[in-house]
Amino acid sequence: MDRSFFAVQGFLAEPRLPASVATTTGRGNPALAMMWFVAEEGRLWFHTPVSDGRPTPFLDAARGHREVAVMVATFDPPDDVRQVRMTGPARLETKDVARVRRIYERYIPGWSPDWEDHAASQDAVLWSMSPDRGMAVTYPGLANGPVFRWSNAAEGPFGS
Repeated sequence: MDRSFFAVQGFLAEPRLPASVATTTGRGNPALAMMWFVAEEGRLWFHTPVSDGRPTPFLDAARGHREVAVMVATFDPPDDVRQVRMTGPARLETKDVARVRRIYERYIPGWSPDWEDHAASQDAVLWSMSPDRGMAVTYPGLANGPVFRWSNAAEGPFGS
């Protein structure tokens, strides 16, 4: 399918759109959270707090290179209903304060020393996912639009 109907990379770059991220816990239960992200270098990047003694299913998934599912969507009918749904392996990343800052700058109105401290804190971990499979769809005027699907990273929105 021709991707031109829906600029997926441009959509993912729009400010303040959160991602719904899903995985499973160590016991196999579903875990779902809304997260801030940035789409760069063919991956979605997240910065997740470490909880003292509490389960961290998203970091556990990244630590184990397990699959996560991500959906970024708008829902302002009838004119703006768009979705990008992706699945792929997660992985832990080396702390990159500049990248973490780019994540937060998409959502906060102004950078401050408190945000700088938070970005550099060891109490949160940078991780990413590779959108290996997925789909993108838009519903103009609530009519079904064309669906762009990919089943490997090279065919996806970040592929060459």
